[in-house]
Amino acid sequence: MARTVEIVRFRIKDDRRSDFLRLRPAAVQAVRAAHPQLVGAPVLVEHADGSWTDVWIYETAEGAALANRQAGAIPAFAQMADLLDDVTIQEGTAPEAGHDPIETGAAL
Repeated sequence: MARTVEIVRFRIKDDRRSDFLRLRPAAVQAVRAAHPQLVGAPVLVEHADGSWTDVWIYETAEGAALANRQAGAIPAFAQMADLLDDVTIQEGTAPEAGHDPIETGAAL
């Protein structure tokens, strides 16, 4: 099944890197608890220029859209999001053939 992937790019406010890294796991868990279509947020990258990329994966585009609309009402997510600046979200679809064969147990 194709999944919806959100590529989230942002900067962290006022040297709050350690706070962000501390809060992110609880934010991901809280979103998953409220929105079971969240498969996970398996990739977080800090770039040399100080920007970040975070990858969130949902079962469907509808699940991603609902989670985005309601994210501000999830306290753990809102607390993390308050640390972010210059946020952009690019959404795409990961075809089934593009899934990681190691994760899915398929032959390489």
